[in-house]
Amino acid sequence: MLKVFRNKNVAKMVLWAILILILPAFVLWGTGSLGGSKSKGPSYAGEIGGKRVSFEKLARAVTGVKCQVILNYYAQPPALERLMSDKAMLGKMAWDRLLMQNEAGKLGLKAGDAEVVEFIKSHPIFSRGGRFDDKIYQYVLQRVPIDPRSFEEIVRESLTIQKLNDAVARDVAVTDAEVLDSYHRENDKLRLSYVIFAADDFAEKTGVDEAAIREYYDGHKNEFTLPEAPSTSEDAPAAEQIAKFEDVKDNIKGFLVAVKSRDLAGRKASEEYEKIKELMSKEKLPFEEAAAGLGLKKSETPLFARAEYLDGIGEASVLTDAAVKLRPGEISAPVDTRKGPVIFKVAEVRKADADGLVKDKEEYSKRVLAMKKLSALENWLRSLEAKEGNRVLIDFEDYEKYFR
Repeated sequence: MLKVFRNKNVAKMVLWAILILILPAFVLWGTGSLGGSKSKGPSYAGEIGGKRVSFEKLARAVTGVKCQVILNYYAQPPALERLMSDKAMLGKMAWDRLLMQNEAGKLGLKAGDAEVVEFIKSHPIFSRGGRFDDKIYQYVLQRVPIDPRSFEEIVRESLTIQKLNDAVARDVAVTDAEVLDSYHRENDKLRLSYVIFAADDFAEKTGVDEAAIREYYDGHKNEFTLPEAPSTSEDAPAAEQIAKFEDVKDNIKGFLVAVKSRDLAGRKASEEYEKIKELMSKEKLPFEEAAAGLGLKKSETPLFARAEYLDGIGEASVLTDAAVKLRPGEISAPVDTRKGPVIFKVAEVRKADADGLVKDKEEYSKRVLAMKKLSALENWLRSLEAKEGNRVLIDFEDYEKYFR
């Protein structure tokens, strides 16, 4: 796939659009300069097992987390962008990674060279035509940038953590009742009464002007690079150039408008949610009347199942997952969907025929087991955090401020 980046016959604007989606994630892979706090804060990140965790060690763990996120979500740019921009989550996941590495070391767990090689060679991000391509592998790592040795050790750490996870969740099992509940969650049909705050409706209110676009470009120039010309050597990478502002400004504007539109839509949804709840509580109004009284447009879905796609909303799964947590007559807090935040009330539930579970029981059992294992791992991690000798001294919301 990366061969297309070097093809000068590819339409320029199409290529820029691809790179704007992909390259920011890879640029974020690195950690920058490491070594200690540049502020007057703590001189180390915290303690695990009573031993100090240096900022350099935390930064390496952050890199490991970013690697894993990219390897898992490289084909889903919107999800990847959201995950990579959530500093608090990345910092917390890095600390969890260190906790798990410490426990794996106690148990003598370690992934071997053959396992590392097999993982890398089988990952589609490094493949062309279904086969591992070393040139693509080297090219991707150069784009990051990270040297192969460091990346391979990060993969080893991740595989070792997976061994630990497998050991922790080894005894987790599922019951028939849990499988049946999962079946109904996937196949029961719902009809919702809802209000949507479509992000597109806020595009004109974002205030993204030439100055904002220029500021983004100046701060992210390294993301807008393309090979200047094919290399004369097979092994040497092509020379690169920074894209001109005029060539990428339309794509930058589209990106900034999309991000700010969603932010405005989310704020509006939160404000209206509180107003709706107040009207329903004080005036004893049903959801539909409360929304109408605020001048909001109420809509209704057809009956749908979890796996369906709803016109004007997006994937239904986020709504069904929120719906199962509601009490009868209760409205949801704003739920983020592809088109924008949604506030809803369940208008109807149509139960699926349990006889349909018979042929798919094995598949549902596997899914439920996977989710239970994740839950067990989460509980186990939280218990590790509570152990004496483990403590965090920094704010994960902005962990980078501690790096030189």
